[in-house]
Amino acid sequence: MMIFSVRGRKRVVLVCVLALAVLSACGKEQPAGEAGEGARNAVTVTVAVARQQEVRVELYSVGRMVSRNTPQLAAEVDARVVEILVDEGESVVQGEALVRLDTTALELSRQEAQAAIQQLNASIANEQRRVQRYRDLKTRDVMPQERLDDAEAQLAVYQASMAAAEARVAIVEDRLRKAQLVSPVNGVVERRHVSVGDFVKVGTPLLTVTDTQALRVELPFPETVGAQLHLGQTLYLESPVAPGVKVEARVGHIRPQVGMMSRALVVIADVMNPGPWRPEATVEATAVVEQRPNAVVVPLLSVVQRPAGNVVYLLQQTGDRQTVQQQVVEVGARQDGWIEISSGIEPGTKLIAEGATYLSDGALVAVTEEQP
Repeated sequence: MMIFSVRGRKRVVLVCVLALAVLSACGKEQPAGEAGEGARNAVTVTVAVARQQEVRVELYSVGRMVSRNTPQLAAEVDARVVEILVDEGESVVQGEALVRLDTTALELSRQEAQAAIQQLNASIANEQRRVQRYRDLKTRDVMPQERLDDAEAQLAVYQASMAAAEARVAIVEDRLRKAQLVSPVNGVVERRHVSVGDFVKVGTPLLTVTDTQALRVELPFPETVGAQLHLGQTLYLESPVAPGVKVEARVGHIRPQVGMMSRALVVIADVMNPGPWRPEATVEATAVVEQRPNAVVVPLLSVVQRPAGNVVYLLQQTGDRQTVQQQVVEVGARQDGWIEISSGIEPGTKLIAEGATYLSDGALVAVTEEQP
């Protein structure tokens, strides 16, 4: 049996009275607590409105640009290099002389062929007179037919020799022209392969000239998007070699084979140099494969992943309470912070933007601002 003192009994009674007072106070303040708890549970959000705008379905690629014309000039005659008129990095124009080869042997060959022509001219003139004389004698029956035939045959031989000699002169003159190499395009000397004094044979590379104006862009795209690429599609091109310069082009050709190693399709477009671009530089491309002028779009933050799929939260106003309703949507292209809604909502619908990630169906929200 436990025995309490009078002082102890007083303490127990005092504790019980205080406990009842606290419980009574808590019961009286409960409605205010419920309201405060509801305010604390509201998620702070911003609201946006679904709108219509043009959506472009775009593909991106990083490729390179090359010159459409990069001829490597080679020797067309066997000769020694006597003069190089340009150096690497110099601009040249079509028809400008670049390299001169020694033409001494060719000049002598031309003189020899021309001398043969002079000799044949004299022989042909003499033989023509003889044939004419034999024909006159033949009309008077004082010349055998055989001698006339021999004279006419000899004249034909001289005339054939004349044609061959004239052809030799034409060949020598052609080689003399080729002994001076000229630029076939407007461009820049990319590389010089020989020096003055080198003896070159036919086919020896002398200079490489690059056309810097007519360019070709080669862009690899994954084979998985091959069905979306077509001739004539618009390309927007930029290059880090010239920041800020943008060029619009069209798809001109798609290589028929997929790359063995890269498994990529190569799209080709021809462009003219806007000024500062350089062959072999990197080029960044945006290919517009589809355009939808009246697509419904919402801020990218509005669409979140839930077990039901892609959803947005529609703003619901009930008196002073603001709640949300979950709506499943189908999404399309993304563009500049916006995402296309293929189905699920209509233009003008108010929905949650910032804060949607933290919501569930029926959640209480507190709107801080409405985005334009």
